[in-house]
Amino acid sequence: MPWEEIEHTADAAFRVWADSLEELLVEAAKALFDLITDLDAVEPREEVRIEVTEAEDEVELLHDWLEEIHFQHEVNGLLFSEFEVDELERTDDGWRAVGTARGEPYDPDRHPFHTEVKAITYHNMRVEREDGRWVAEYVVDL
Repeated sequence: MPWEEIEHTADAAFRVWADSLEELLVEAAKALFDLITDLDAVEPREEVRIEVTEAEDEVELLHDWLEEIHFQHEVNGLLFSEFEVDELERTDDGWRAVGTARGEPYDPDRHPFHTEVKAITYHNMRVEREDGRWVAEYVVDL
């Protein structure tokens, strides 16, 4: 598992690592939804397009990516287990990412509920290269 939950006083925090920035976004989203429910219980029955435009840097890219996925969860009652980054590019306006989140509507009979995530925060958020790999840390408000 290319992520781990790290100790945080009141909220949940994660450290995620990957070989590419695309993989980092995918693994960060998986960590988020693993906090909410069991990923293995969520079937990829529906697809939702995830788009981030004009993220100033990698930190804002990660924040906006997770925030958009969380928004789809909150508004549409969807749980996600699979994520894909289809396009990732640096433009004159910053980073742009387009991807797909796959999952299904929440079913209390099939999806164990672990915790509610209220928001994705910028608190202690970082995205950096370490020893040739991408590493991110982020905190979610519970």
